Amino acid sequence: MTDEEKLVPESEDQEEQVKPNFEESVQADIVEITQGAANHIQAKEVILRQAGATHIESNLVHVRQGGVVKVETDRLELTEGGVIFANSGSVEMTASKAAVIVNQGNVNMDQCGVQVLVTKGNVQVDQSGIVATIANHVTLENNSNVVFLFAKNVDGEVKTQFGPKESALFGIMAGLAAGVVLLSGAMFGKKRKKK
Repeated sequence: MTDEEKLVPESEDQEEQVKPNFEESVQADIVEITQGAANHIQAKEVILRQAGATHIESNLVHVRQGGVVKVETDRLELTEGGVIFANSGSVEMTASKAAVIVNQGNVNMDQCGVQVLVTKGNVQVDQSGIVATIANHVTLENNSNVVFLFAKNVDGEVKTQFGPKESALFGIMAGLAAGVVLLSGAMFGKKRKKK
Protein backbone atom coordinates (compact mmCIF):
# COMPACT_ATOMS: atom_id res chain seq x y z
CA MET A 1 0.00 0.00 0.00
CA THR A 2 1.39 3.43 -0.92
CA ASP A 3 1.22 6.62 1.12
CA GLU A 4 -1.42 8.09 -1.22
CA GLU A 5 -3.82 5.24 -0.55
CA LYS A 6 -3.48 5.62 3.23
CA LEU A 7 -4.67 9.29 3.28
CA VAL A 8 -8.33 8.35 3.83
CA PRO A 9 -8.80 7.07 7.40
CA GLU A 10 -10.75 3.90 7.99
CA SER A 11 -14.24 4.12 9.49
CA GLU A 12 -13.06 2.71 12.84
CA ASP A 13 -10.55 5.53 13.21
CA GLN A 14 -13.24 8.12 12.44
CA GLU A 15 -15.54 6.78 15.15
CA GLU A 16 -12.79 7.06 17.75
CA GLN A 17 -12.08 10.67 16.78
CA VAL A 18 -15.69 11.87 17.12
CA LYS A 19 -16.80 11.27 20.70
CA PRO A 20 -19.39 13.50 22.32
CA ASN A 21 -18.25 15.40 25.40
CA PHE A 22 -20.95 14.37 27.89
CA GLU A 23 -20.73 14.01 31.65
CA GLU A 24 -23.47 12.47 33.78
CA SER A 25 -22.83 14.44 37.00
CA VAL A 26 -20.31 17.19 37.74
CA GLN A 27 -19.42 18.69 41.14
CA ALA A 28 -16.74 21.37 41.55
CA ASP A 29 -16.14 24.97 42.59
CA ILE A 30 -15.99 26.18 38.97
CA VAL A 31 -17.35 24.18 36.03
CA GLU A 32 -16.64 25.31 32.47
CA ILE A 33 -18.02 23.31 29.55
CA THR A 34 -17.37 24.19 25.91
CA GLN A 35 -19.18 22.26 23.17
CA GLY A 36 -20.27 19.56 25.57
CA ALA A 37 -23.03 18.59 27.92
CA ALA A 38 -23.75 17.43 31.43
CA ASN A 39 -26.79 15.97 33.08
CA HIS A 40 -26.46 17.45 36.59
CA ILE A 41 -24.04 20.20 37.67
CA GLN A 42 -23.41 21.42 41.24
CA ALA A 43 -20.88 24.25 41.54
CA LYS A 44 -20.25 27.77 42.81
CA GLU A 45 -19.85 29.01 39.22
CA VAL A 46 -20.92 27.39 35.94
CA ILE A 47 -19.87 28.58 32.48
CA LEU A 48 -21.46 26.97 29.40
CA ARG A 49 -20.28 27.91 25.90
CA GLN A 50 -22.11 26.16 23.08
CA ALA A 51 -23.04 23.57 25.66
CA GLY A 52 -26.05 22.21 27.47
CA ALA A 53 -27.16 20.84 30.80
CA THR A 54 -30.24 19.20 32.21
CA HIS A 55 -30.05 20.56 35.77
CA ILE A 56 -27.73 23.18 37.29
CA GLU A 57 -27.43 24.18 40.95
CA SER A 58 -25.00 27.08 41.34
CA ASN A 59 -24.40 30.55 42.74
CA LEU A 60 -23.53 32.00 39.30
CA VAL A 61 -24.44 30.62 35.88
CA HIS A 62 -23.15 32.01 32.54
CA VAL A 63 -24.69 30.48 29.41
CA ARG A 64 -23.47 31.60 25.98
CA GLN A 65 -25.06 29.90 22.97
CA GLY A 66 -26.20 27.02 25.12
CA GLY A 67 -29.25 25.61 26.78
CA VAL A 68 -30.40 24.45 30.18
CA VAL A 69 -33.54 22.56 31.10
CA LYS A 70 -33.65 23.56 34.80
CA VAL A 71 -31.39 26.02 36.59
CA GLU A 72 -31.37 27.04 40.26
CA THR A 73 -29.00 29.94 40.85
CA ASP A 74 -28.44 33.24 42.62
CA ARG A 75 -27.48 34.92 39.33
CA LEU A 76 -28.22 33.83 35.75
CA GLU A 77 -26.50 35.45 32.74
CA LEU A 78 -27.88 34.17 29.44
CA THR A 79 -26.53 35.26 26.03
CA GLU A 80 -27.97 33.74 22.85
CA GLY A 81 -29.16 30.76 24.86
CA GLY A 82 -32.26 29.11 26.17
CA VAL A 83 -33.71 27.97 29.48
CA ILE A 84 -36.85 25.95 30.12
CA PHE A 85 -37.19 26.69 33.87
CA ALA A 86 -35.12 29.09 35.97
CA ASN A 87 -35.39 29.72 39.71
CA SER A 88 -32.99 32.58 40.37
CA GLY A 89 -32.03 35.63 42.37
CA SER A 90 -31.36 37.88 39.37
CA VAL A 91 -31.38 37.43 35.59
CA GLU A 92 -29.51 39.14 32.72
CA MET A 93 -30.70 38.00 29.28
CA THR A 94 -29.45 39.04 25.84
CA ALA A 95 -30.89 37.59 22.60
CA SER A 96 -32.19 34.57 24.50
CA LYS A 97 -35.36 32.58 25.14
CA ALA A 98 -36.90 31.21 28.31
CA ALA A 99 -40.10 29.33 29.07
CA VAL A 100 -40.58 30.01 32.81
CA ILE A 101 -38.56 32.28 35.09
CA VAL A 102 -39.29 32.53 38.82
CA ASN A 103 -37.05 35.24 40.21
CA GLN A 104 -36.39 36.92 43.56
CA GLY A 105 -34.56 40.02 42.29
CA ASN A 106 -34.35 42.07 39.11
CA VAL A 107 -34.59 40.90 35.50
CA ASN A 108 -32.96 42.68 32.54
CA MET A 109 -34.00 41.54 29.06
CA ASP A 110 -32.53 42.75 25.75
CA GLN A 111 -33.95 41.24 22.54
CA CYS A 112 -35.38 38.24 24.36
CA GLY A 113 -38.52 36.17 24.55
CA VAL A 114 -40.06 34.74 27.72
CA GLN A 115 -43.30 32.81 28.15
CA VAL A 116 -43.89 33.34 31.89
CA LEU A 117 -41.92 35.67 34.18
CA VAL A 118 -42.69 36.00 37.90
CA THR A 119 -40.43 38.20 40.03
CA LYS A 120 -40.45 40.08 43.31
CA GLY A 121 -38.10 42.68 41.84
CA ASN A 122 -38.10 44.93 38.81
CA VAL A 123 -38.16 44.02 35.12
CA GLN A 124 -36.30 46.01 32.44
CA VAL A 125 -37.52 45.02 28.95
CA ASP A 126 -35.82 46.29 25.76
CA GLN A 127 -36.89 45.00 22.32
CA SER A 128 -38.31 41.87 23.92
CA GLY A 129 -41.56 40.01 24.28
CA ILE A 130 -43.23 38.38 27.27
CA VAL A 131 -46.47 36.41 27.24
CA ALA A 132 -47.27 36.80 30.96
CA THR A 133 -45.40 38.66 33.69
CA ILE A 134 -46.00 39.42 37.34
CA ALA A 135 -43.58 41.96 38.80
CA ASN A 136 -43.21 44.85 41.20
CA HIS A 137 -42.06 47.40 38.62
CA VAL A 138 -41.84 46.98 34.82
CA THR A 139 -39.98 49.28 32.43
CA LEU A 140 -40.75 48.78 28.73
CA GLU A 141 -38.40 50.30 26.15
CA ASN A 142 -38.01 50.28 22.35
CA ASN A 143 -40.65 48.07 20.79
CA SER A 144 -41.31 45.69 23.68
CA ASN A 145 -44.54 43.76 24.12
CA VAL A 146 -46.26 42.03 27.03
CA VAL A 147 -49.55 40.20 26.55
CA PHE A 148 -50.58 39.75 30.21
CA LEU A 149 -48.99 42.31 32.54
CA PHE A 150 -49.52 42.43 36.30
CA ALA A 151 -47.36 45.08 37.99
CA LYS A 152 -47.60 47.77 40.66
CA ASN A 153 -45.80 50.31 38.46
CA VAL A 154 -45.22 50.41 34.70
CA ASP A 155 -42.93 52.82 32.83
CA GLY A 156 -42.79 53.13 29.07
CA GLU A 157 -45.23 52.75 26.24
CA VAL A 158 -47.77 50.04 26.96
CA LYS A 159 -49.63 48.55 24.01
CA THR A 160 -52.60 46.72 25.49
CA GLN A 161 -53.35 43.43 23.77
CA PHE A 162 -56.60 42.97 25.71
CA GLY A 163 -58.83 45.96 26.41
CA PRO A 164 -62.19 45.70 28.21
CA LYS A 165 -64.05 44.43 25.11
CA GLU A 166 -61.36 41.91 24.19
CA SER A 167 -61.14 40.67 27.78
CA ALA A 168 -64.90 40.08 27.94
CA LEU A 169 -64.85 38.28 24.58
CA PHE A 170 -61.87 36.17 25.68
CA GLY A 171 -63.69 35.17 28.89
CA ILE A 172 -66.86 34.23 27.02
CA MET A 173 -64.96 32.17 24.43
CA ALA A 174 -62.84 30.42 27.07
CA GLY A 175 -65.99 29.59 29.07
CA LEU A 176 -67.75 28.22 26.00
CA ALA A 177 -64.74 26.12 25.02
CA ALA A 178 -64.44 24.68 28.54
CA GLY A 179 -68.18 23.94 28.59
CA VAL A 180 -68.04 22.12 25.25
CA VAL A 181 -65.09 20.01 26.41
CA LEU A 182 -66.81 19.07 29.69
CA LEU A 183 -70.14 18.36 28.00
CA SER A 184 -68.57 16.21 25.26
CA GLY A 185 -66.62 14.30 27.90
CA ALA A 186 -69.81 13.59 29.83
CA MET A 187 -71.74 12.56 26.70
CA PHE A 188 -69.10 10.58 24.81
CA GLY A 189 -66.76 9.49 27.58
CA LYS A 190 -66.32 5.92 28.74
CA LYS A 191 -69.24 4.58 30.71
CA ARG A 192 -68.23 3.00 33.99
CA LYS A 193 -69.92 -0.19 35.01
CA LYS A 194 -71.34 -0.20 38.50
CA LYS A 195 -70.72 -3.31 40.57
